[in-house]
Amino acid sequence: MPLTSSLDQIGENRLLDAWGRALRRHPAQANRMHEADAELLPLPGTGQLLALTTDTLAEEIALGFYTDPETIGWMAATMSLSDLAAVAASPLGLLVAVTLPRGAGGEYQAHLAAGLDGACEAVGTFVLGGDTNFAADASVTTTAVGLVEEAGVLRRVGCVSGEVVYASGPLGAGATVAARALTGDVGSGGRPFRPVARLAEARRLVGYATACMDTSDGLIATLDQLSRLNGVGFEITAPLPRLLESGALRTCQALGLDPLVALAQPHGEFELVWTVPARARERFEREARLEGFEPLAVGRTITEPVIRLCGEPPRLIDAARIRNLTDEVGSDPRKYVPALVAALR
Repeated sequence: MPLTSSLDQIGENRLLDAWGRALRRHPAQANRMHEADAELLPLPGTGQLLALTTDTLAEEIALGFYTDPETIGWMAATMSLSDLAAVAASPLGLLVAVTLPRGAGGEYQAHLAAGLDGACEAVGTFVLGGDTNFAADASVTTTAVGLVEEAGVLRRVGCVSGEVVYASGPLGAGATVAARALTGDVGSGGRPFRPVARLAEARRLVGYATACMDTSDGLIATLDQLSRLNGVGFEITAPLPRLLESGALRTCQALGLDPLVALAQPHGEFELVWTVPARARERFEREARLEGFEPLAVGRTITEPVIRLCGEPPRLIDAARIRNLTDEVGSDPRKYVPALVAALR
């Protein structure tokens, strides 16, 4: 099956492709549609690429995933900074467009700003400026700008069968946030959701990673998109309890859910997932440990373009069905969660 046809099976890809057909594309742009987490433009004579990405935080606020303004600010910044990490760019800064809810006072704005600034400070960058307006509901759009050496950029394309798949940390923390919101358990126990964009870790992947993408939509969606772009499959060989963040595992156990739910739902945790040739595995892991970085081995790439979970018996995951669920049932969690559980059976 041609890669373009494979990509078209996913509603989000079709939506982005429609924008691509409607808009002229910069002739020098260094990435094609879907090929990188950030847009890449050469800076003539420098050997560098300008990396740009923008994202809006709105649906998660409307669904109640994020309620306090500091978390809203932190997550809005992290969403865009994580895209820079996935191409190994160093951030120049962030532009923000904030829609404050009508009636919000100065305290709301101050906490939202603290979240934006905190996420930026965690990775050594700054909010450079932006725009503010008011409406009935809050939303925050962030645009991250960075630089990356042409020879060191990471993209989603480039992996082949027989490579090792890694994640930058335990997965599923985003599922815990969603579960708390959907069960009315918001804010009870645990620390606030404060993922840090993996910019420092990304620089350690240069020279090793053949493909890279962040997990903003969860692990299964990430692997599925990489599969469709590269014409390979993925076999998850690590036991799920080893992959899951401790809070996500406890949440699944408490709710009686298959742990795979935490990896398949679309509210991710902003880790990186990447592939490394098997011949470079030992050297990569040794150098990573010397730098205090412990990548999490997830599995391997395979020839058959499927996502398979090892076990007795092995399970094939219908990633297209999972990724298209929001198109089928909408964002209503009362419909989405049962549909996701059914899709994983």
